[in-house]
Amino acid sequence: MSSHTSRLSRSAEDYLEAIGHLCRENGRAQVSDVAAMLKVKKPSVTAAVHQLAEEGLITYRRYAPIELTEKGKQYADRVIRSHTILQRFLVEIAGLTPERAEIAACSMEHILTFEEIDDMGARLEQQG
Repeated sequence: MSSHTSRLSRSAEDYLEAIGHLCRENGRAQVSDVAAMLKVKKPSVTAAVHQLAEEGLITYRRYAPIELTEKGKQYADRVIRSHTILQRFLVEIAGLTPERAEIAACSMEHILTFEEIDDMGARLEQQG
């Protein structure tokens, strides 16, 4: 995903990230599972999945599992990877506790560009 790719809103990225995690773990995502993971109500998830479907990132039919499109899978994987890099960086380089790093990574992943996060990942790899 290049710097020319437009980013989703923070909320949309959070929903896509949750869907990505659920699809990785369970092979599918249901509205109720996304709601439980993000601690939101099902109507909020339904509104978000309609937006993500309009963006071409997921396919969604009422009462059916949410499926990532290829574009959605790539974007979700990118957001998940960024979160992992930030969390590792904050623990291994900055010395934060894992709990605090999780909270900070959730905020930082929406502020930093994917390229900046990749640079942090490269520094992690240099540390070895």
